[in-house]
Amino acid sequence: MTTTPWLVPPSYDASAASLAAHTEALGEVLAGTGRLWLGPFDPPATLPPDFEDTALVVPTSGSTGSAKAVALTREALLASQDATAALLAVDAAAQTRGHGFWLPLLPPTHIAGVQVLARAHRTAQVLGLASPALPDPLPDLRGHFDGAAFVALAEPVLEQAEQAGLPAFTSLVPTQLTRIVTGATGADARARALLKRFAAVLVGGAATSREVLAKARNQRIRVRTTYGSSETAGGCVYDRAALPGVQLRLEAPDPTGAGRLVIASPTLALGYLTAEGGTDTTPFLAGTPRTFTTSDLAELAEDGTLTVLGRADDVINTGARKVLPQDVERAIERSLMLRGLVRASVVVGVADPEWGQRIEALVTLEPGVEPAEASALVRSALRTSEVPAHMIPKRVHVVAELPLLGIGKVDRPAARRLAES
Repeated sequence: MTTTPWLVPPSYDASAASLAAHTEALGEVLAGTGRLWLGPFDPPATLPPDFEDTALVVPTSGSTGSAKAVALTREALLASQDATAALLAVDAAAQTRGHGFWLPLLPPTHIAGVQVLARAHRTAQVLGLASPALPDPLPDLRGHFDGAAFVALAEPVLEQAEQAGLPAFTSLVPTQLTRIVTGATGADARARALLKRFAAVLVGGAATSREVLAKARNQRIRVRTTYGSSETAGGCVYDRAALPGVQLRLEAPDPTGAGRLVIASPTLALGYLTAEGGTDTTPFLAGTPRTFTTSDLAELAEDGTLTVLGRADDVINTGARKVLPQDVERAIERSLMLRGLVRASVVVGVADPEWGQRIEALVTLEPGVEPAEASALVRSALRTSEVPAHMIPKRVHVVAELPLLGIGKVDRPAARRLAES
């Protein structure tokens, strides 16, 4: 692999031609004849020791917002694809064995979108198909995503999947799923009717609200929530349960049972490549099995069910008390008083001379809601909830859109800067 030149496709612009270039490159990766560079800086001329088997490099922002280059082997990708297929094999007797036809709706610049294309190639490998199990022609994704756009994309895919005798799959970020399941137009209703024909709809990249998931499932959409990262070759936990071969444990759990999540998996990356030509394997520990220490705080039930509480780096220290911003965000999301008023929120800690950090919130509002009323509404709603007084935001900022990082993840450092301004 060390003598194989890097495949560096043109920058992704959401066109069908751009999607095709990434699809072709991933085909070479899966075939073992090429290695693909999608990193945030130029690829190295030679790979450092212990990284010679790198087949795919993808960017990740981590918790700080500074981009890193994650090095993955072909073996890790195959392990991820085959474990996912085993999970999706609803009928154990089906000859497809959980491999299927994929509708790509995510950019192949991050691991979630990469894996959609790679799984389609893996379907072709396992089932002996002449081409990857993807739409022909490939879709143009440059337009706005809504119910009408999904209908235009999904109808031909479902027809082609049926003709091929394959189950249809797709992967969405929470924003896309939300638009389809909550939309009120005729196109949205048609989109829901089509989405429920997919054998599985993976949703990840960020937390999905319980309300949206409940609506989707009530609409008989086969939603599968995923948790994972570039370092785990994408989702390694589905519907809060680890994939086959994946082991989860908590590092130094506190008295409440929460601790930093540690993952052992055959899908783990080798580590990070740096712009200076070196490597960083700090969160990866050698051993049997090899492990990756995440930045996430989590709880594990006795049956192994995972609950991710939030990133350890996001914890707000206010008045000598620790607050997980996700707890406040969930309270805002679940508040009946704010239903139909607040669309989305992010909670951050801002430096404060008295409290160390003070809690502030950024919110986006539904159309027609007066911004001047938002702060009082949010604070009043939280006072009637189970949120302790010290967790109620001191200030609430109304913004047009929450700053996003990657595909659907909130950029918390950017949100903090907005709150400070």
